[in-house]
Amino acid sequence: MFDAPRRRRRRRLIWPLVITIVVVVGLVVATAGDDTRSTITYLEDVQTSATEISRAGSTLRTLVGDLSRVDRAEFQSVVGGVKTSLDSAEAIVRGEVPSSEIVGAMTLYRLALESWSEGIDGFEDTILRAADDSLDESVIDDLASAVVAVRAGDQIYGALIAEFDREDVPAPVAAMPEIRLLPVDTPITVLAPAWVSAARSDGSELPIRPSVRIEQVSTDPEWVTSANSSIVVPAVSDTISVMVVVGNSGNTATSPGSLAMRFAGPGEEPVEETEPVPIIEPGARTSIIFRDLDVIPGSFYQLELELDPGGDDTFLEDNTYSTGFTVNEATPDTTDTTDTSSTTDGG
Repeated sequence: MFDAPRRRRRRRLIWPLVITIVVVVGLVVATAGDDTRSTITYLEDVQTSATEISRAGSTLRTLVGDLSRVDRAEFQSVVGGVKTSLDSAEAIVRGEVPSSEIVGAMTLYRLALESWSEGIDGFEDTILRAADDSLDESVIDDLASAVVAVRAGDQIYGALIAEFDREDVPAPVAAMPEIRLLPVDTPITVLAPAWVSAARSDGSELPIRPSVRIEQVSTDPEWVTSANSSIVVPAVSDTISVMVVVGNSGNTATSPGSLAMRFAGPGEEPVEETEPVPIIEPGARTSIIFRDLDVIPGSFYQLELELDPGGDDTFLEDNTYSTGFTVNEATPDTTDTTDTSSTTDGG
């Protein structure tokens, strides 16, 4: 008759305990779910980065198939694409790994990326050195070392694929792609000398080729060619300006240079001015203006321009310009200004 109150007290103690256990289990399950989702997202990023590397590597393998036909800018652009993809992947593996189960796999991926990066940096540097300096005898050995580093990255990446094949290691939902940054079927002892020969071949576009030049000259007011093939400037008040377009037709940026002008008219001291020419990127151009040059209508003027490239220049013959032109006199005003008004006598 005294047991009932004790059982009620026991129930009051058990229910809070059950509720606490349920809450703890729920938190553990939720946390485990979050960890799983984080790992899946992380591995998706890893797979995407590997796919980008694979695509960039495919482009590079096609490019190096015949280096004798490759332009320097194209070569640097393609290699730059590989470097960008490697940098993006390294940014992922340098972050926190969400699960201890994939730490080993990510260590392999990081080592592969480091080996590829070392090899690609060396490959680019050595190919360009070979093209720019035909007397550099160290390039073949250096190029071979670069290829060895790239192939070592291939082998480490193969170990990463094997790691993902293990049942106890989470793997990306989509399969990891095959990655080959450089050809693997040809021995290095054959590949390196062949690439050096191609980079140094006649007609190769890989050697550095600075080429700054005077592309166009005009005046304001604009000069024209007359019926007798002479150059004339329409009538002006007392000044003209000369505009010069300087362009870079080479495959590397120019050095800072200068443009000198000599402008001479009849019986006058020549006007000599020099304007700076900034660095010009390949394929770009800039305009240099010599303003407010005094002229006398009806007079003939001689214009001479000389471009100082400020550094190496492949073609010096397009750095000068010379021409003569006449500044037309003002067209006589034939308007009849006679006062035609009449007066009427008053009265």
